[in-house]
Amino acid sequence: MFMEKAIVITTVNSPTKGCKQFAKLPGFSLVVAGDNTTPHNWNINKATFLTILDQKKKYPKLFGLVAQNHYARKNFAYLEAILAGVKQIFETDDDNIPYSSFPNFVNKNREIIELKGQTFINVYSQFTKQHVWPRGLPLNFVRTRAQKETRKLIRPLIQQVLADIDPDVDAIYRLTNGRPVKFKKNKIVALARGTYSPLNSQATFWSKDVFQLLYLPSTVNSRVTDIWRGYIAQRILWELESSLIFLSPCVYQERNVHNLMKDFRDELDLYIKTEEMIKVLTKTKLSGSIRSMMIQVYKSLIQNLFFKKEELMILKSWLSYFDNNGK
Repeated sequence: MFMEKAIVITTVNSPTKGCKQFAKLPGFSLVVAGDNTTPHNWNINKATFLTILDQKKKYPKLFGLVAQNHYARKNFAYLEAILAGVKQIFETDDDNIPYSSFPNFVNKNREIIELKGQTFINVYSQFTKQHVWPRGLPLNFVRTRAQKETRKLIRPLIQQVLADIDPDVDAIYRLTNGRPVKFKKNKIVALARGTYSPLNSQATFWSKDVFQLLYLPSTVNSRVTDIWRGYIAQRILWELESSLIFLSPCVYQERNVHNLMKDFRDELDLYIKTEEMIKVLTKTKLSGSIRSMMIQVYKSLIQNLFFKKEELMILKSWLSYFDNNGK
């Protein structure tokens, strides 16, 4: 029996400290998607775990299309929660650990400081004086701050929570600095239409109204998929008369071991292609339902070679699971 709210994770590790603590949180169901290298005996009391075989059996249309050994396996955990009828999803990673302040997301329309700037701003600069920037921010914008602040009533559809200690930064930051980060508490901002900052999958709340936007593309690297997904979601949020919200941390990260040079190579498209991708994304005219806008966006980005042509087929397979779910 699922709660109205779910925590969604994908993992290749044995049950971590973070997963065990998330499983104990009242009012949330924990849904975890495995991959080929995830231990077959993965188990946490009260958690729903989807093995590769479970994913094949339950979601056969999508299974053969979504890449294995890829972060996009998380799509199956999203679907498991969505089709069970949850109303809110908090997605995170297995090396994040909740604070006692979890959850801190906004539940209803609220007046929030909205930031306006150049095409990109470094939203981390709103939460700390340290020189740090989020993964996926084009490097020539790492020192760019908001130019204007106004208060606006925001409909909370997607909310990015920051993570303390080891936040979602790129390999360049980790290789050249790497100092732990503690962000300001009790702060909330939103981004105005036309202003982007990276939206990642480390700690993000999604409302039922935008569950379709959770889709993680398979034809880009795992270090790229959630960031480009996030930029697409921001673009579509504007058409829904909403804005992306950023919140102070309610989690901290004890990061799994990474090969930082491999991370750097895997992130190359973020450094080299993101700024041009945003130009295409911003110019793309959107209309209709979320489904229609997603198809319009992906067609445009495929045409401009940011995704492979098979991405559209995978997306349509994902969207087909919403046909009987009121979407």
